[in-house]
Amino acid sequence: MRKLGVSAASSLALFLSVGLPITGCTDDPQDPQTWIKKLDDVREQQNAVRQLVKLKDPVAYEGLAKLFKRTKDPEQLKAIGKLRTDAAVDLFIEQLDYSDDNFENAAAAATGLAGLAGRDDKGRQAAAKAVDALGKAIVKKLPIKTRANVVKAEAMTALGAIKDPRAVEALDQVLETPADDQDFFLNKEAARHLAEFADKRSVPSLVRGLFMTGRGKDIFQTCRLALVRIGGDAAADALVQAMQRKNQALEADAKKYEFIPGIVVQKTSIVLADLRNKKVVPALFLELGKKDDGLAPGGVSGHQSVIQALGLIGDTQVAPRLQAIVADPKRLTKYRAAAASALNFLNASDAEGAILTAAKTVYVNEKKKEIDQDKAQLAAEAVTEYSRLIGGDRAAALVPLFKAAPAETDISVAFKNALFRSEVAKACGKDVACYGKLLGDPISPKSEKAAFMLGRFGHGGVAYLAKGVNHKDSATRFAVLFSLTRVAGKDDKDALKAIDDQIEIDKTKPPLLPLVDEMRVTQAIVLQR
Repeated sequence: MRKLGVSAASSLALFLSVGLPITGCTDDPQDPQTWIKKLDDVREQQNAVRQLVKLKDPVAYEGLAKLFKRTKDPEQLKAIGKLRTDAAVDLFIEQLDYSDDNFENAAAAATGLAGLAGRDDKGRQAAAKAVDALGKAIVKKLPIKTRANVVKAEAMTALGAIKDPRAVEALDQVLETPADDQDFFLNKEAARHLAEFADKRSVPSLVRGLFMTGRGKDIFQTCRLALVRIGGDAAADALVQAMQRKNQALEADAKKYEFIPGIVVQKTSIVLADLRNKKVVPALFLELGKKDDGLAPGGVSGHQSVIQALGLIGDTQVAPRLQAIVADPKRLTKYRAAAASALNFLNASDAEGAILTAAKTVYVNEKKKEIDQDKAQLAAEAVTEYSRLIGGDRAAALVPLFKAAPAETDISVAFKNALFRSEVAKACGKDVACYGKLLGDPISPKSEKAAFMLGRFGHGGVAYLAKGVNHKDSATRFAVLFSLTRVAGKDDKDALKAIDDQIEIDKTKPPLLPLVDEMRVTQAIVLQR
């Protein structure tokens, strides 16, 4: 009898239909709809949200928004933020009304708005609808120590990303709030963002911010940078007014917080120097005719900073008056040394003789057989500035001073370093390339001298200086940065990029933060030229 069975073809068909999944009926993990339909399933919900974030498809917004409105879960709002879709703006704005004990969604909303603004210009324009709400969020009165401050920090980041000038007024308000009333970290963040806006409306707040402190820290450098980026007469006039003690808000702060004597003149003159605005020169000289309050116990000399500012501003007409200060034995040592430094900044070669005379100050008391530290300091600082200034071999004048200095003392080191600088001037003369090569010399005084000289050859020194922005010796790098403010301009993209790149490298290294501050200010000065 013949047995009944199935053919080979039928068996294969049966196997394929039973043993393998049918592709057309399987959910595609790359399709947002696969996960959107699982958002209502409690068991699948968390994974579905995670998968939608990975896909970053704006089509998921409606489903996620519906879920969030039901749960008010901040993790879901964060997920919406990662979609970076314009459709979420209104939802984010609704969450910005927060309190001290209910703030997680407001923080997530602010973060989402920052992300949207950073997406592209269209996203930034969409996020701009939230500027007023973000402004209200950052000025909201809260306890000083509260976790809800995260909302203010994230909201300021969003305002910085949106770049709408309407944010400036609220940021100014945060900056001017004293540390007695809010976490000082917020003042710092406000100053940082105001430095990005560089809006002249912020000048009064920033001038006041130069002197604000909290938790043992200040925001001087951040406010300084902002004022330099603003530049112009608006910043200069306000700083002069403050220096002359005519700023009422600042004077009230000085009285309330018992400012260190001389600090107002010192800090304002530092920033006036950064502005390189020659119109303030008369006001600086006027200040030198007043009493230096910083000479009081515990004070800081304002006049010392004023004198250095006169050199940094770059008005060569002030050189004779500075030279007179160097040459006057009745002047305080710190003033004479500051004037020598200012004359080097001015490249005032006519003052070489006066500075050398100061360097020859007799600092050894023959009767007591001991060093007069005040006079030794003048001699050391004068010979340092003299050797930075000279344009040729001056060994004949320097060798006797070095030989006469007590061995293994600071004054001996100062004269030895001056000889190194003289060697550089002798070797290179007016050869820019020679100075460019010596910028890499391992002996610090030689590389520093090369950096100063490169700032005296016009635009030809820019390329070499740009390569020296990363110099490991701090004195040399400061000289490089100063010289760039003299010869580089806003069209020197390579130099500006070199500064940017070095800031990124150094900003996470605490010992180098002073150099980072100077690089940022240098960049701001160059961009104003």
